[in-house]
Amino acid sequence: MSTHKCAACRCSMKKYSKVNKLFKGKYILSDVTMYVCEKCGEEYISDEEYERIRKKIEEIESKSRIPAVHEVIAKARFIVL
Repeated sequence: MSTHKCAACRCSMKKYSKVNKLFKGKYILSDVTMYVCEKCGEEYISDEEYERIRKKIEEIESKSRIPAVHEVIAKARFIVL
């Protein structure tokens, strides 16, 4: 098991799963795994988790070209990963 160190204060970070998180000020994500520094509050999402989120958003946004889907997404952007 690898330990993640905070980029801001170099303390150990604690892993949290199934977190709800605002992403890019546009999406509320459910079921995110992230690391949080208990000392300074810095947050970190692993490269693998970020890629999983990016792919899911890309998939949903590509479907937004269909008018019915686009209308729904415009009203609510809650994504369950």
